[in-house]
Amino acid sequence: MKLTGLILLLSITAYSPLSAQYYFTGEVKDLHGDKLQRVAIIVRSTGEVFMTGRYGDFEIVSKSADDSLTFAYNGYERYTTAIKSTDYLQVTLKMLTPPSAPHKTRITSLPAWRGCDPYPEHAGENSFGLVENPFLEGPATVTFIGNPNGISFNNIRRFLDMGTRVPHEAVKIEEMLGYFNFFYEEPDPAELFHCSSDLVSCPWNRNHRLLYLHVSAKRGQTPETPPNHLIFTIDASGSMDMPNKLPLVKAGMRLLVRNLRDIDTVSFVQYGANVSVLAGIPGSKKGDIIKAIEQLHADGESPGDAALKLAYRIAQKQYIRNGVNRVILITDGDVCNDKNAADELEELVAQESENGISLSCLGVGMKDSENVELPALAARGKGNFACIEDEQEGERIFLKELNENLLNVADSVSITAGFDSTLVDSYRLIGYDNKRNLLEDTALRIEGSKISSAHSMTALFELVPRKDSIEIEKIGKVKISYCLPGKKAKRWYEFNCPNSPISFDRADLHLKKAACIALFGMMLKESAYAGQSNWQDMERLTKKVFAGNNYIDKEYINLVVRARDIYEHKK
Repeated sequence: MKLTGLILLLSITAYSPLSAQYYFTGEVKDLHGDKLQRVAIIVRSTGEVFMTGRYGDFEIVSKSADDSLTFAYNGYERYTTAIKSTDYLQVTLKMLTPPSAPHKTRITSLPAWRGCDPYPEHAGENSFGLVENPFLEGPATVTFIGNPNGISFNNIRRFLDMGTRVPHEAVKIEEMLGYFNFFYEEPDPAELFHCSSDLVSCPWNRNHRLLYLHVSAKRGQTPETPPNHLIFTIDASGSMDMPNKLPLVKAGMRLLVRNLRDIDTVSFVQYGANVSVLAGIPGSKKGDIIKAIEQLHADGESPGDAALKLAYRIAQKQYIRNGVNRVILITDGDVCNDKNAADELEELVAQESENGISLSCLGVGMKDSENVELPALAARGKGNFACIEDEQEGERIFLKELNENLLNVADSVSITAGFDSTLVDSYRLIGYDNKRNLLEDTALRIEGSKISSAHSMTALFELVPRKDSIEIEKIGKVKISYCLPGKKAKRWYEFNCPNSPISFDRADLHLKKAACIALFGMMLKESAYAGQSNWQDMERLTKKVFAGNNYIDKEYINLVVRARDIYEHKK
């Protein structure tokens, strides 16, 4: 049997014969009986890593008579077992099962008319079968998921940076809105959620209005938690320029930023084409932290060991006594290029863990079993090891590094909205598009999502007014359905949307930006719902709303300008 791709990285640590008291011995093979060489063996009590020999055998010197060993090998399931010095351990590793079928596509919104077809032929549907939510009559309701992620915007930026049009299925307006959403309103102490809404004239159709629904979840409880200093050491080499790598990291870190307290501190060490440092940003400076994240750009090559050593120097210099001091390494591969560097780094990690600076290792673009070095380093650093495969999982992994109490405040969260037919002739939910075959499958139901601490989202509805009446105070009603973590009993939170329209010009800046982003998404999708808007209008509105006096605004303006050039000259 031919085995490839094994990562060889750590060596047996030498011990003085005087300190040797016990031996752990055994052999490792696969289900066919073939002996496996170079299998990594992690001693759980010390984090030391050994390798099996040429014939799959091992002999480990220990000061303890019993311990626990973890066996890791590329292409095989990890295996952990207890061992005694009197045993001869025979380990059989199972090969990983082939990748399963892709995850079932989740329906993101569920209109009340499902089972019939309200569309004119081909209206609102692109060549990939994605159907934009159409206008519904006023009494109808729509239900949608409560935790859209923000990865779509990073994918859009990547396509435009390459000078190509963005595939329609890559444009998810609800995720674009989520990426730029920095709006958070603290719920009342007795409530899990807080809702508010704004009613503004629509910039792409002055006869319509936009209703903005803002939903915020409470912050998780962090009683008497000591201050944190998190030093993010981020691989920004060229290999990280993939949708499931650096963009996933940038999107996943945003919820962590929202949960930082004023007493927390964040530092960044980026390595790729060069090594750059931004140290000691207080948790109160969330805008500066977001800017540092947004400026991450994948390019070049650089071994991570030098960056990791620099991160430890920052941790030492800005050490928080009686606090949590943690280096967090984020990469898609090996840290060291040779055995000597790996040995030296391993010793440094172990020494610093004894000095109160832990190390967690997060892998992207890989499976848990595909890397031996990262889990070994995390074990030596008395930290965590995990692989990030999607944004919601990434959010939870980053939050865990801050505080495990922040992971989950509500389960099975979905939102249902409806509008007063006296005031609203019809309306549509912007974004949350589905494939036509999903809408036609009446057996599918909304799968509510998990909500973490300080979660915030904005949903956008386009309304066709029937008439104005200041005597009617409420234009719509929202119901949030959820369960408490670990519970099955359904709970509800209800909110009435005030009937208080204002003009677009008088709207707050964050509302104008959200409308601009939604229109940008429709333009990229070449949506019929964008009305008579063209790319010149899009660029003019963008430059009017996004002032360009900060990094995020400047990047967004440049992105719209690039998109205009690509789409106007596409033929």
